[in-house]
Amino acid sequence: MKQLPEISVIMGVYNQRSDTTMLQRAVQSILGQSYGDFEFLICDDGSCEAVTSALDEFASGDPRIRLLRGGGKYTLPQKLNYCLRFAKGRYIARMDDDDYSFPERFELQMKLLSENPEISFIGSNVNLIRNGKLIGERILPAFPKKEDFLFVQPYIHPTLIFRREALDIVGGYSEKRWQLLCEDFDLLLRMYEKGLIGCNVQKTLFDYTLPPIGRSKRKFQHRLNEAVTRWERFQSLNMLPAALPYVVKPLIVGLIPEKILERMKERHYSKNNNHESRNE
Repeated sequence: MKQLPEISVIMGVYNQRSDTTMLQRAVQSILGQSYGDFEFLICDDGSCEAVTSALDEFASGDPRIRLLRGGGKYTLPQKLNYCLRFAKGRYIARMDDDDYSFPERFELQMKLLSENPEISFIGSNVNLIRNGKLIGERILPAFPKKEDFLFVQPYIHPTLIFRREALDIVGGYSEKRWQLLCEDFDLLLRMYEKGLIGCNVQKTLFDYTLPPIGRSKRKFQHRLNEAVTRWERFQSLNMLPAALPYVVKPLIVGLIPEKILERMKERHYSKNNNHESRNE
């Protein structure tokens, strides 16, 4: 009888670019993990021919890859929930198609999960990449509290590994339209509502790709979605009315010109990195 994999890696793909360099790098970074007991579920719906061909080639060369297609799943939460339907692992690892996982990522995260049964999900610090270049590093809290969600989310979604039961407890990802593009924020705070505990490995295990300046500005609808999600989750966690200024934060930030906003972020991460280095 074939043993079930320990980890199910889930990734959604919707890519219309004929250049598959980043996709191939992302997939190869998973296949090259030092911890090899996993299956890799990729939900690909609506991608161009170059992408589907690249994924077919990967799948034919590695039996750990399972391609899921034809389900009419076009949003990321739809794709991830579709992957969860077929996932066999006791742990669920996230990955995105334009990022890079360091070879030791799974090994270090799984070691901490096995040593700390009270932890339900685990992420890591990340390098910030824009246009193929390192622009900074994001150092995240080791054990984020709900208050850490007020200003900015204290986890990077594609770095996370969850215990499967944690996702089952909250019913997976919300597919509601007003949670689109903030489904991870919603998911994690619903876990906090259930008393589940997360942490971040205090080591950089991931290259996280940021959109180029000029394509990173979120639409007003997406900012409104985040404000609605913040209202719902902060209310459920009894953080209102004190957290009200942070509910409207996405709408206020949207008024700042994009280039100025991105430079502010880069200076913020650079300042924090220098502070961390001085205290090591």
